[in-house]
Amino acid sequence: MTGMLIGDSAEVKVFVAAPAGQASGGPELLQQLVSALRKRGVDAYMYYYRRVEGADPVHAEFAQYENPYVDVVDDQRQNVLIVPETKTDILHDYSNIKKVVWWLSIDFYYDAMGFSISKHGPLSIPVLRKMILFGKSSRKKKNFFFRDKRYHDYYHFVQSEYAAEHLRAKNVDKDRVFYLSDYLNADFVTSGLTAVAEDKKDIVIYNPKKGFEFTSQLIAYCADIEFIPLENMSRVQVVELLRKAKVYIDFGEHPGKDRIPREACISGACIISGLNGSAGNAVDLPIPAGFKFARDPSNLPVISEEIRRCFAMYEEVTALFDDYREKIRAEEARFYRDVEAIFS
Repeated sequence: MTGMLIGDSAEVKVFVAAPAGQASGGPELLQQLVSALRKRGVDAYMYYYRRVEGADPVHAEFAQYENPYVDVVDDQRQNVLIVPETKTDILHDYSNIKKVVWWLSIDFYYDAMGFSISKHGPLSIPVLRKMILFGKSSRKKKNFFFRDKRYHDYYHFVQSEYAAEHLRAKNVDKDRVFYLSDYLNADFVTSGLTAVAEDKKDIVIYNPKKGFEFTSQLIAYCADIEFIPLENMSRVQVVELLRKAKVYIDFGEHPGKDRIPREACISGACIISGLNGSAGNAVDLPIPAGFKFARDPSNLPVISEEIRRCFAMYEEVTALFDDYREKIRAEEARFYRDVEAIFS
């Protein structure tokens, strides 16, 4: 169903909602879309929420995209409003515009509603209904997407196979679901092309915001191994650190197709992950199955052994991730093809 969002009108405007002043993978993808549309001649704009009076809503890291923004969305039938999954409530403020939910994450959506997939596991509609009725969420019912009949009129972008699977499970019309994922910032791809084995050190990189409860157990178990957290660093510092690391571990929730595993892999690191969220399938995190482990203390010895193998046999082991690196390098080209197909 190509071209369904634009149609034949020459007066179409596309508005992409994003949090003001926030820099992370999701907000950057929102910026990437507006930039791509404007390059195609589409009249596209950022629409920032959580604005702070007197502060520039455009984060410094995103100034490179040079995307214009508006304070008012033009609610006309030919126009399109795209919101991340955590802000579906914005859509209820408009009556005419075409509405798109971009599922950058599944878990964050439920967290925003006051639920937690990490605590409750995959949530069925009956379970969610009980949680609402018994006061487990303070959110208004109108903000709970899957309980709202109006969602049948929405379109959906999915950033991951994990999100696509979830929408299929919720019986969302497949003709209204379109894959539109992100690509890495050029800083990482360029750096990865020049990364060499000689620069690599016997260190493990991790994100302390991702699955730290289990990661801390692993760090304690591997007392003789150096673990370095990715925190309080600029993009340049992250790039430099990933170029040095032989291993990146991620035992977080993987609420979407996460960026840091890709940034680490393209930088030459071996990837060891958990099985939660998008890491549980071979599309979003296509690394060999033997590098994925359940977050169970009984797995600490074998994970430790795998890290040591990556250190000792780095060049041999890192070659097992070459196919994944090729997919990462191809993401930008696919992104532009998908934008063309959806908005042609």
